[in-house]
Amino acid sequence: MLLKQRLVQAVIVAAVAFVLVAPVLDRFIFPEPDLPAWAYPAVGQVFHSETEGFSQRVAKIDDEHIWSELTLHPNAPGPPAHIHTTFAERFMVAKGEVSLFVDGQTKVLRVGEEFLVEPGVAHKPFNATGTEAVVLGPETPAYGLPRDFGVFLTQAYGFFDDSPANGRPPRALLQMSRFSPRYDSWLAGPPVLLQRGLFWILGPIARVLGYRSYYERFAPQGKRE
Repeated sequence: MLLKQRLVQAVIVAAVAFVLVAPVLDRFIFPEPDLPAWAYPAVGQVFHSETEGFSQRVAKIDDEHIWSELTLHPNAPGPPAHIHTTFAERFMVAKGEVSLFVDGQTKVLRVGEEFLVEPGVAHKPFNATGTEAVVLGPETPAYGLPRDFGVFLTQAYGFFDDSPANGRPPRALLQMSRFSPRYDSWLAGPPVLLQRGLFWILGPIARVLGYRSYYERFAPQGKRE
């Protein structure tokens, strides 16, 4: 009985030590390297998501922002509803009709119409029609997204298209524990603060299992060095 109690105590101590120490090692002592040059898309490159039914063509990129032309293929389901806490997304329809689920309601945007999704608001663009739609805004800071978000798009498209299992637990959860903190993309529903806490603990486990915030195999063509 005494041996059993000691084993239980040792397991508890090890678990507590892991929760306290592993995230610090992962985030601060041995963080993933800065994004390499090959991770960033270049102007003119096009990347696709079969899972979402989207294509992105990079229209412009600078040191801080990326601008892209988003094509929503017929009946594109789009991404899961999600939240960005530090930046807004502006949708302006250049072709077709775009549905935008915003904070519990669906808005339909037609050619020439636009909508700004503020930081912290759950949203999901999709195409409910049988014809192609295009979202394209002026190449001004108001329409630009963080440059690293362009990396996230290529990585998320690649990862979730790579295998159907990648879109289901546990793989999806493990991967998002690496993606979400780095690229500020959180699932709608669970409070972001709760996700931050969960991913603080889960992130080091995912890293040990081989999950990363970026993978060379999903990088845009022509950017490897």
